[in-house]
Formats: sequence, C-alpha cells, structure tokens
Amino acid sequence: MSWITLVRVIGTLTCLLTIVGGWLIARRNFARLSDRPAVSLGIATLSATAFWKLSAFACIAVLPAATMAVANYHTFVGVHEVEACSQCHVMRPMVNDLHDPNSDALAARHFKNGYIPTGQCYACHSDYGFSGDMAAKMEGFRHLARYTTRTYKEPLAARTRFDNHQCLKCHQGKTPFESVHVHGDVLTRLQSSNMSCLNCHGRAHPTRADRTPGSARYSALVQAPSFTEADHE
Repeated sequence: MSWITLVRVIGTLTCLLTIVGGWLIARRNFARLSDRPAVSLGIATLSATAFWKLSAFACIAVLPAATMAVANYHTFVGVHEVEACSQCHVMRPMVNDLHDPNSDALAARHFKNGYIPTGQCYACHSDYGFSGDMAAKMEGFRHLARYTTRTYKEPLAARTRFDNHQCLKCHQGKTPFESVHVHGDVLTRLQSSNMSCLNCHGRAHPTRADRTPGSARYSALVQAPSFTEADHE
C-alpha cells in the first residue's frame, strides 16, 4: 500500500467515525446516564456519564480536527504527484504533453528520458529546503482556490518569470552542464535569471496558442489523462 493510499484510508475512517459517533451521541439521554453501569476501558473504568461526555468531545472536536488535518496533509502530499496536477482540466495540457513521447517540450523530454524519477511537476516548480517546499505547496493552494472559484482565464499564464534556479539546482555542477562552454560564459546571467534557460532549450510546455480554447490541439490536450501504475512509482 502506498503512503498516499494510507492517508486516504485514514481520512475516510476518521470521517466515518465522526458520522457514526455523532449519531450515537445524538441518541444518548445524558440526564439518565447516572443510572447506567460503569464502562470498563481495560486499564481504566469510567462512569457512563464521563464515558459519553468524553465520546461527545471526541466526536465534536477531536475527530473533525483529525479529519481536517488528514485532508490537509493529503493535499500537501498529493501535490508531489503528477496525477494531482491533472485534476484541474486547465493543467491537463501540460500533463498530457508531458506523457506524449513525440513532444519536444522541455518537460516532456525530461519525463520520457527519466531525468526526474518521481514528482516530475513538483521537482521543477519547487525549491530545495523547507521554505521552498512550503512556498510551492502554498502556491498549489492558491491555484486550487482560483480553480474552485473559477477566477482564472485560459490559457493560463505564469504570474512571474520562471526562476532559473529551479533548473540550476539539478544541472549546475554536473558534467553535461559544465562541459558546454557557453554555460560558463552566461552563468552569471543564468543565476540571476536575467537570461532564461528556455531561450536556448525551448519551451517547457505546450504553447499558449495550443492551450487556448478553440485551438486545433485544445480538445486533445484537455482530455483526462490515463495513468499507469508506473506513474506513481
């Protein structure tokens, strides 16, 4: 069982426990509990009143809080997966192009050549360290909010220019990168993002024209992608 599946199972269980527990609490008449026998919990014995009051607290506060925590954690973990990005149809052009073996886009070339083993979208759109991790996930929440409230326009456009550091964090210092002399000549400009890596290495995703509703490629690009088990490894 994968970690993400385990999180889903735990989230489902906490939801069910909250519903069942709430139904049981609603059926209790607390005024009559003093006449009920004590409840044994193995290492402790509680009066019926104390037991059901603790149960009510768990159903009203603890279990809902746990459900929210698991749901948020699922969202935070889920953004690492390419499948999570495809849940919003406006992101499907990027995901479908990623899986297209005939695509010459930079992201597709990285994917089909196995340059990034897992979490391909997240690897390129997040920085190293805790702050980079949190920043990427908060940006994901912003995207989700915009998508849910329909406060976006197609084709999507990045708010800021892509930071070259997202490329350099993997490529800089590696032999294939260092062996290209022009990289050394423009390294300062690349590090400051005054010159984009995409200037030489081509677009990262399908063009805005292709991603515009009504274009010749739009219908194919927004189809729900099918994922194999290998995509989650």
